[in-house]
Amino acid sequence: MILEKDYFSGVGFFSLGGDQIFFVDQVFSTVISYGSEGLYQGTFLGKGDGPDEQNNIHGFHPYAMDKNHVVLDNFELVVFDENFVKVTSYPIEWNYSESYQDMLNSPKGSMLGLYELDWKSKGQNTSFIIDESGSQVFLPITMSHPTLNGYISEEYYQSVAILGRYDLKKKMVLEGFGRRSNKYLEQKFVPNFDFSFFTKNKNEIFVSFAIDPLIHVFEADGELVYKFGIEGENMRVSYPKTNTIEDALDNYKLDLEKAGFYYFIYSDEANNLTFRTYFPEGAGKGYSRLQIYQDKTLIGDVRVPERFRILGKIGDFYFADGVVDEINDCLGIYKFKLPTE
Repeated sequence: MILEKDYFSGVGFFSLGGDQIFFVDQVFSTVISYGSEGLYQGTFLGKGDGPDEQNNIHGFHPYAMDKNHVVLDNFELVVFDENFVKVTSYPIEWNYSESYQDMLNSPKGSMLGLYELDWKSKGQNTSFIIDESGSQVFLPITMSHPTLNGYISEEYYQSVAILGRYDLKKKMVLEGFGRRSNKYLEQKFVPNFDFSFFTKNKNEIFVSFAIDPLIHVFEADGELVYKFGIEGENMRVSYPKTNTIEDALDNYKLDLEKAGFYYFIYSDEANNLTFRTYFPEGAGKGYSRLQIYQDKTLIGDVRVPERFRILGKIGDFYFADGVVDEINDCLGIYKFKLPTE
């Protein structure tokens, strides 16, 4: 479905909320709103420090907190009302007491002072989950350290957390939880594939790791309770290894084109459906595939466009991100029904 559009940069992502479609332009820091049929409704925010402006948008979840919109900024969660006027903000601090020297010389996965927010690259919505209780937010977190890192350290994969529990009242990340898949220890080391996506499913969190066919399921208290999933079709799993930060940075894009990986995950709680996108041959091949699980059982595995991330459902239709084509001046979103519906 091609959308009526305002001016856009070509760098951004889609999000769904209520019966609306939103496109977040990460260059201009604007949010463009559409109705479910793709009709343009308005453009909001934009760079600046006013009550209806926003300088950075790494993540965006509409109507996520008391029917207000929530933006993940560089170092805070910013809440806007339905008209995109700022309501409040939550600075993201970290609960730690270790000294700089202790963290430098004797790093541990439990030291929250070593973590930072794990923002996705431009063009991706950095996901976060606002707990139903309204008291906490689950944030993606990551660690960079000279010795405790994904390039050389086994302990990194054993002890470093992927999710942070942020207390809205204390305005602080109180703990980290969720360990990486053991598949990473089998590889030693593939840091360019050290990423994951997660989604909420009732009282659980489903995590999809790039190199693991199994979806890991965590309870809200951080305990890993079970795994499920089926390996994707014709997965190319010869992952290029690297042991230096320099090599990893130089080869990041190229590495993702050499091997298959699992990607975006979305859970439709109402219908007990889970969707996971994956790239069998790697990125840049012009297509991806979509797995569909019902009650943890695979019911479909279909070829889809390369950029295809399930966002949610409006009425009888699912929507997926999408077409963001600056060269051809085109903005669009996929709309479909499942054959069984």
